[in-house]
Amino acid sequence: MNEIIFLIILGLAVWFWQDALRARELAVKRSRRYCRDINYQFLDESVAMTSIKPGRDFSGNFAFHRYYRFEFSPDGQNRFTGTAYVIGHHLQSIQLDHPDGIIMESNLNKED
Repeated sequence: MNEIIFLIILGLAVWFWQDALRARELAVKRSRRYCRDINYQFLDESVAMTSIKPGRDFSGNFAFHRYYRFEFSPDGQNRFTGTAYVIGHHLQSIQLDHPDGIIMESNLNKED
């Protein structure tokens, strides 16, 4: 009985790890593309998860809501913070906190 419980917990841990990696890869790919599209540099080629919460996706199914932080630069000298909001495996929005004003794009649900 203990082996079965251990295997279930191990299976859930592996699933969660794979789910988190897939969501992170999506956040990196789409944040990089968004920065490139508006002629900004996506710095460090990385994102860092700042928040994760359980919730529902657009179909009403269980999904994690994850916020990722990244840095970008409009000129190659200054660093600014951006946020990517991922629901399940869909990018919901990207926000760039620029001193001249916040740039926000939402409903970015196209598949990659």
